Amino acid sequence: MRGATPALTRRRFLMTSIGTAAGATAFARAQRTGSARSARAATLEAQLRELRLADKVAQLFMFEARGTSMTASYAERLAVERPGGVLFVAPNVGPIEDLAPFVQAIRQSNPAFPPLIAVDQEGGPVTRIPGDPNPGATELGHEGDTAVRQAARNRSAYLRSFGFDINFAPVADVAYSPNSVMADRSFGDDPDLVAEKVAATVDGANSTRLISAAKHFPGHGRTPQDSHEAIPEVAVSLDEWRKTDALPFRAAIEAGVGTVMLGHLRYDRWDDLPTSMSKVAVEVLRRDLGFDGVVVTDDLGMGALATWDPFMVVDRALEAGVDLLLYADPPAPPLDLVDHVRARIERGELPEARIDASLRRLARLRARE
Repeated sequence: MRGATPALTRRRFLMTSIGTAAGATAFARAQRTGSARSARAATLEAQLRELRLADKVAQLFMFEARGTSMTASYAERLAVERPGGVLFVAPNVGPIEDLAPFVQAIRQSNPAFPPLIAVDQEGGPVTRIPGDPNPGATELGHEGDTAVRQAARNRSAYLRSFGFDINFAPVADVAYSPNSVMADRSFGDDPDLVAEKVAATVDGANSTRLISAAKHFPGHGRTPQDSHEAIPEVAVSLDEWRKTDALPFRAAIEAGVGTVMLGHLRYDRWDDLPTSMSKVAVEVLRRDLGFDGVVVTDDLGMGALATWDPFMVVDRALEAGVDLLLYADPPAPPLDLVDHVRARIERGELPEARIDASLRRLARLRARE
């Protein structure tokens, strides 16, 4: 380098060498972590394949917890149902000192395949666990990415301290209007800004090994209609969607999000079915955005699907390629839902290979814990 002194040249050489060595060490560490996760996923997948059919099917269901602490009746219920996951909502949170023991007791209900324990702790209006000091998305939308990443890291560490595996957040919907049903839950009204904040949130959560979920695919922000009450209609072409609402979901996927949640929405230019049961929506997610993680539905007991036969909903969702069926308030007994799927497989109406594909993705998700 012209004009550089020998001492300066040596100093730069040393700094470059140190930086190169640090980068190589980080790369090697990432390789080891990836290899360990791959090996664990392969082991879990092999173990899942050995389950009896009813237990394999049960792994595709996540049901709401019962009560605020473990009881004999709930322990018996878990031992029989053996669900793949358990969801905590506000009524499941009593005295804060009881929360971690309750989570641990649920985990111990199936030592071979402990249920994935989930919550939707977005912050702001959707806060299930008290004591979380981090703001919601509307406030964080005005912060820099570093602050958003740190808030996600703090929230995720807080949830991990109770034993949670999954947080069904962040909201990746773009609230284009103050009338949007997502206006008080979204990072903002600009797809690029929302994409940045979603990516920072996923990155912050990943640093704590808490699994996050981008929701509500393909985007719930264009409508004032609440899918807790009815199926919102969204009139946007696939081409327009790729340039707008897709951006936050793409950013989440590129940041390494573990799950994507399908909303109960009707994108009528794509499909007549709600997106939570739409093969077209799942194919867009898989093929257009390259997502190979776990696809989970929004709560299948919501008002949007109140007029649908609950068993038909299960059939359509599985045929669409959904991996995890979520229920806060199941419209049919959980065992009946599981038995319905088992019977369809045994009759040859649903290929067992279809279930195995979801089990592979769930095994990879479990390996991230």
